[in-house]
Amino acid sequence: MIRRCPRLLLAALAVAALPSLASAQEKSAVQIIAPTDKTITPSGTWSIGARAGDFVFIGGMRGTDRVSGQMVEGDEARVRRMFDNMLAAAEAAGATKADAVRLTVFVTDVAKYRPLVNKVQKDIWGDGPYPPRTVLQVPALDQGDIAEIDGTFYAPVKK
Repeated sequence: MIRRCPRLLLAALAVAALPSLASAQEKSAVQIIAPTDKTITPSGTWSIGARAGDFVFIGGMRGTDRVSGQMVEGDEARVRRMFDNMLAAAEAAGATKADAVRLTVFVTDVAKYRPLVNKVQKDIWGDGPYPPRTVLQVPALDQGDIAEIDGTFYAPVKK
């Protein structure tokens, strides 16, 4: 019985260490992107994005001013700010518009806002190439906004 106690003690210590090992692995697997002076600051329980390996995932960005947190006036200005906010968050993780793998744009009126999204994206990306994109109509967005975008980027970690 005495010989088993050290084994039991070692087994108990190993089991007790598993949660801390798992959380250490979790912390290293995904890195949350911290806001910078060029990005918006989240107003709730979300982050602007995360890096998982060589991929960068940007959360839903709207056309809000990064300083005041208020929505930008004017539909085109708001859609442009939405793209700018997404690209600034991507830049904070070392990604550029050329690294975009996929974009998803949510709008409250696809007939009205899709042409505007196309115009602004062409202004930003020029003649392309353009990343794959989906435009979805949704019944409503936070604070009565008209559009929101999220993006996935491939930006290998520079070593």
